[in-house]
Amino acid sequence: MRTLFWKIFLSFWAVVAVSISGSLFFRPDVPLPAWQNLVSDAFAIQAQDLVQAYESGGEPELGDYIQRLRQGSYDQVFLLDAGGNDLNGQEVTPQARDIAARAAAHGKVKFIRLGNSALLAELVISKANTRYVAVCRLSRAPGVPGPPLLRGLAVAMAISGIVCFWLARYLSAPIVRLRNAAQEVAGGNLAARAGKQITHRHDEIAELVRDFDKMAAQIESLMCAQKRLISDVSHEFRSPLTRINLAAELIRNVDGLAVKTAIARIEQETKRLNGMISNLLTLSKIDACESVADTKTIDVADLLQQIVADADFEARLRNCRVVLHSSEDCTVAGSPELLRSAVENAIRNAIRYTAEHTEVEVCLTCEANNAASTAMIAVRDHGPGVPETSLDDLFRPFFRLDESRERSTGGVGLGLAIAQRAVRFHGGEIKAQNHSGGGLEVMISFPVASSAALA
Repeated sequence: MRTLFWKIFLSFWAVVAVSISGSLFFRPDVPLPAWQNLVSDAFAIQAQDLVQAYESGGEPELGDYIQRLRQGSYDQVFLLDAGGNDLNGQEVTPQARDIAARAAAHGKVKFIRLGNSALLAELVISKANTRYVAVCRLSRAPGVPGPPLLRGLAVAMAISGIVCFWLARYLSAPIVRLRNAAQEVAGGNLAARAGKQITHRHDEIAELVRDFDKMAAQIESLMCAQKRLISDVSHEFRSPLTRINLAAELIRNVDGLAVKTAIARIEQETKRLNGMISNLLTLSKIDACESVADTKTIDVADLLQQIVADADFEARLRNCRVVLHSSEDCTVAGSPELLRSAVENAIRNAIRYTAEHTEVEVCLTCEANNAASTAMIAVRDHGPGVPETSLDDLFRPFFRLDESRERSTGGVGLGLAIAQRAVRFHGGEIKAQNHSGGGLEVMISFPVASSAALA
């Protein structure tokens, strides 16, 4: 009952079911006492006719008359003599024999309800002073639905169920498609649309779906424009930076301490700008692609050993180390360049903030989860950590916890953003948490390549 479909379906069907049941079971009917009197009076006349038929024509004429009565509303008709024997040669049921005895004893019509039917008995004394008892069984008493009525009810309930099912599906299906499209857009698929199958509808729900598609198209257009802008600006920055570096080389030949200091500053800033542009181009490249064009089988353990060796050489300049503490055999399918970029950025971020004379700890494990397996890379530093409220923000482009600290360490807030894009691009996940022993721990997980992918 949590989904809109079942709420609409069951609510509509319950209302229809109650309405149908009420119209069938509680329709106006003849009051029961009046109905009993009416039936008793009618059967008293028919009982007299039964006796007359028997006395005038014997058993054959009695049998014909009983047959005509049974073609009406009577299921059973008996004519008993004083000894309780049926004069038509039928086998008398115990209920009929019992009510006949009561009628003979009291000398009046007896009426008994038996479930969905009723029994009547009438004492008749002929002109020859012979005593007879006529007994009949009615097929249905008032207020009790008979088999035809129950069948009609079943058919009505089935038809109403089909109609209510179709109506509930008609109302809820666009909302389900809208929800699925919203989840796809939230997951990064800006081309997802919800209104492809409702072009023939013009109600409020259809208009809502069309408005959502317009919004999604506008967002996609804006995001594409943003990606193109970042790519174009990054490329445009490259040319003046190259010219600045060339000019700096020419000025370097001029004597003077002030000039050399200025040149050093120019080189530092141009190097920083060049790194920022390279990172922006990497982000733009990842966002512009929809799938890995050149998928290769990657030995994660071997790739990680190479990255750790290169990062350790860089870390020694900051009086720290990068150590691979554990490594299990794992193989994934993807782009080696993008996966290397993701892991390198996570390790370089750890080197940037770990304390001097400490180790950046790197671990690789292969975790089995039901039928699938996951390669898990953990990178832990021994730095000050990050406030819990800012852990998710670490992966936003240009996010800085402390502007002065980021500039002093040379960071611009793009490393972990690139890592996140590259990891998600391969169907993986990256997250950060403060380690219980201090420092920040970044965990990267990738789905391990299946045997079919390896083949």
